[in-house]
Amino acid sequence: MNAKFRAIEVDETTAALLEARAAARNLTVAELLADLAASEAGLPADLAEQRAAGTGPWSPEVLAEDERRLLAFREERSGADWSDVRDWMESWGRPSEGPAPKARKL
Repeated sequence: MNAKFRAIEVDETTAALLEARAAARNLTVAELLADLAASEAGLPADLAEQRAAGTGPWSPEVLAEDERRLLAFREERSGADWSDVRDWMESWGRPSEGPAPKARKL
């Protein structure tokens, strides 16, 4: 699998802390962050309970809908451009709030 990489900006203090923690565990910063992101300890208690119980976002119905949408996306390759989604989200709660962006072929 060829991983795609993205740059994430953090301040110097945070970068030094991440590098030190990664080095202490003999990991790269990317591996440390991946481990932290996948950790159950990072979930709020209510979400951890839902995940353990297979309810909420982890319910079979929700997971099946996620899978259906992913398959549809892979077949159709349509979606909204991130800049359009961001602009729409930033307009939420304002008098000028706009409609959700329309999907298009990506």
